Amino acid sequence: MYEHLEPLKRKLLSLKIEKPPPPWQLKSVIAVGGLTSVGFDRDTENLLIVSHQGRGVVDCATGEKTARDCQDYYENQYLEAEGIGCLSGKMISMAGLLGGGLPVSTDEGWSLESVTVNFPEEMILLVEPGSDLYGLTCNQPDNFTKIEQQATIRAYGFSYTGQSFIIATSSDLTIYNRSNSLP
Repeated sequence: MYEHLEPLKRKLLSLKIEKPPPPWQLKSVIAVGGLTSVGFDRDTENLLIVSHQGRGVVDCATGEKTARDCQDYYENQYLEAEGIGCLSGKMISMAGLLGGGLPVSTDEGWSLESVTVNFPEEMILLVEPGSDLYGLTCNQPDNFTKIEQQATIRAYGFSYTGQSFIIATSSDLTIYNRSNSLP
């Protein structure tokens, strides 16, 4: 029934985890025990993190933590959380254990795809502009990089500006950014 996808499946299984191609740069990997959800501010590279140990804010342009609150906090049923630090007074849309989602593409055509070939591990693929995950099956470009493979991915996606993307697992947050380069 899915024979046309066999070449793609073989390619995915043969891929090793690699760093993203330029202009993307690894900014930080931050340990966050009990991470439950994350959400980007709509106007900046600031990311709100909610975990079982409270909330934090990270500037994804630099990879630096800018605020921390150790109080128990649970986002509301509408997948929103109240910001702290530079995000105080803002309600941030969240993605994680309860659902939700972050942007999975940029205006320039970069995209992130989640693929599960060997359950429960989820692959996160960074697809280059002008390419398609299924390009191999329809004679189109299929330039993508496997950047993560885990069974505990909570959320992944781009900032609203398209200058950063993150992958959040149950125990850490990986941040990539391209602020120092043109798209």
